[in-house]
Parts: sequence; structure tokens; C-alpha cells
Amino acid sequence: MSLLGSPDNQKIGDVSDILFDKTGKVEAFVISVGGFLGVGSKEVALAPSSFDVVPGDNGSAAKLKVAATKDQLKDAQNFAHYEPPRPTSTTGSGTTTGGGMRPSGAPSPSTR
Repeated sequence: MSLLGSPDNQKIGDVSDILFDKTGKVEAFVISVGGFLGVGSKEVALAPSSFDVVPGDNGSAAKLKVAATKDQLKDAQNFAHYEPPRPTSTTGSGTTTGGGMRPSGAPSPSTR
């Protein structure tokens, strides 16, 4: 979906993602601004209340309008997508603790 900026209603970006909460409510629209053909662009997340819907002309798709200029959005804080933590690699020392294997002939751990 295209994003129009104020005050001249010129296209200033595109909606690249939509963030939902656990109930399905829209929390934010992620807007891609700047750059050329996706190179050098940045993403900014804005609350749904930041936008007005502008009906499309002659059957074209509706657009979102924001009360900001392209330069204001370029200066806004970058949106960072969630990256799950990566598992840490471990280098084993050859021994295990806890429920690991015991050498043959080793006594069983006592249970209390």
C-alpha cells in the first residue's frame, strides 16, 4: 500500500509490514521510506492513529496519508525486526554433568 505525505499528497513510501498484537489488533504499520528500488531505504513503525485513509481514484487501491514529510520519516528512528536469540555454541570438555552418561563401572548416583 502506498503512503502519501503532507502537505502535497506525494508518494513518500510504502507499507512493508503490519504488526499485530496477540488478539489480532493492528499495533503499527511498518513504512519503507527513502532509497531507490529498495536500496538505501529505511523502515519506520508508526501507530495506526498516525494515518488517514485516502480512497483510490477510478477504482484504484486506497492509500494511507501521514502528517509527515519524507524527510521527517527519514530522520525517525529505524524499526528493527525481532531476531530470536541464537543458540550459543559450546565446546565440550569431554565431561558431562547432571543426567549425562557415566563411565562403565561408576557407581549410580544415590536418590533421596
